[in-house]
Amino acid sequence: MKLSVVIPVLNESALILSCLSYLQGLRERGHEVIVVDGGSSDDTIELAAPLSDHCLVSSRPGRAAQMNRGAVKAAGDVLAVSRTSR
Repeated sequence: MKLSVVIPVLNESALILSCLSYLQGLRERGHEVIVVDGGSSDDTIELAAPLSDHCLVSSRPGRAAQMNRGAVKAAGDVLAVSRTSR
């Protein structure tokens, strides 16, 4: 069973590295991490790219729109939605 984790983000440069670092164990076991950006104006995408499987997925801002966009991209058997901690 493959897990797809979708993380909607918007200007998360302060938190994205710690969030994605935590998920690297899943990626090592064959699961996928999808970061869906809602139009960040900081360096969120540049920071997230090496730590995710799909990062340049863009969406209009809004958590629901971003989650739906990530779900379309997901290839796993199970879909999980996460967020960075605020």
